Amino acid sequence: MNRIRIEEALKDKNVLLIDVRSPLEFEEDHIVGAVNIPILDNEERAIIGTLYKHEGKDTAIKKGLEFVSPKLESLYRQLKELSQKHKLAIYCFRGGMRSSSVVDFASSCDIKVYKLEGGYKGYRRYVISYLQTLKERFQFVVLHGHTGIGKTEMLLELEKFGMAILDLEFFAKNSGSVFGDLYYDGNPPSQKYFESSIFHKLQEYERKGQRLIFMESESKKIGRCILSAEFWEMMQDGKHILVEASLQSRVKRCVGDYAKKQRDSDEGLIRAVSRLKDKLGKKKVSELIEQIQKKSYEEVAGFLMEHYYDHLYLHSQDKYEYELTVDSDRMRESIEEIINWTKE
Repeated sequence: MNRIRIEEALKDKNVLLIDVRSPLEFEEDHIVGAVNIPILDNEERAIIGTLYKHEGKDTAIKKGLEFVSPKLESLYRQLKELSQKHKLAIYCFRGGMRSSSVVDFASSCDIKVYKLEGGYKGYRRYVISYLQTLKERFQFVVLHGHTGIGKTEMLLELEKFGMAILDLEFFAKNSGSVFGDLYYDGNPPSQKYFESSIFHKLQEYERKGQRLIFMESESKKIGRCILSAEFWEMMQDGKHILVEASLQSRVKRCVGDYAKKQRDSDEGLIRAVSRLKDKLGKKKVSELIEQIQKKSYEEVAGFLMEHYYDHLYLHSQDKYEYELTVDSDRMRESIEEIINWTKE
C-alpha cells in the first residue's frame, strides 16, 4: 500500500486530499482543500459505532459492507476522474479501516492512490505542534484602532502589495463585536477548523519565506473561536501600528459594513443593539432601536462610537508603543508608509 506523510502531502501542490469520513466529521474539521467523499453517511456511521460497541467488530464490519457496497460504482467514478488531474491521498479519522479499504479498492481498480499516515488525527497533532512553535517562525504586526477605522480594509490593501496577512475575523466568521455575527454569511466554524485555517495560511507564507504577518488587534475570543495562549502572547509581544480616521468616515464605513448587509430587515441590528441594555440602559437602547427602524443608521453608529466603543478601546490602545501611526482616510499614503517601514 502506497503511503504518504502529512508533511509531504501538504507540500506537494499536486496532491488532492480525499476525506472519506462522514459529513459531520468533515464539517467539524478537515484538512483545508480536502474533498469529502464519505463512505458512510452520518446515520450509517452512528449505526456502525453502536454495533461495534454492543455486538462486536465482526457484526459492525458486515453492516459496514452492506452500507458501502451500493456506493462502490460512484466511488470508483469519482476517484477515477480526480486521479486524472491529481495525486490522490486518502484519509479517515486514524488512518484505519475506512481509508485502508478505499485505498485497497482503488488499487484493485488500477487507480493509484496514497494513504495518509495517521489520518485526520495525525494531521490534528501536526497542526497543534505547528501552532505551538510560531515564535520560531514569524513576527506579528498588529493594527490597532477604533471601530470603523478600516483595519480590515487596510489589511486587504496590504495583501495586494504582497504583504502576508491573517484575517482572523474572516476565519472566525465574526467581526468581534455585538454586531460581529452580522458581517459574514454562513455558519461560524468549529474551533478546530478555525485553527486549521490559520495553520494553512501560515504554512503558505512560511513556504514563501514571509516572516512578518499583519493582523488586526483582537480580543482573545472572536465570536465562538478562541485564540491560543501562544498566539495571543505573540500578538501582545509583536510590533504595533495605530490606525486613525475621522469620525465621519468611520460612521460611513460601519453603516456600509453592517446596515446595508441586512438588506430588507433590521432584525439583526435590533437584536445586536438589544444586547447593550446593561451597558447603555433600557431607555437609550429603545431610542436607538427607534432610530434603526427609521433607517437613521448614521445617528446610531455615531452615538455607539462616541459613547460606547471608543471608551472600550482607549485602555487597550494606551498599553502599547507604536512603530508608527497612519491615517486610513489617506489609505494609499498609509500603505506606502507601512511598506517602507517593513523595508527599514
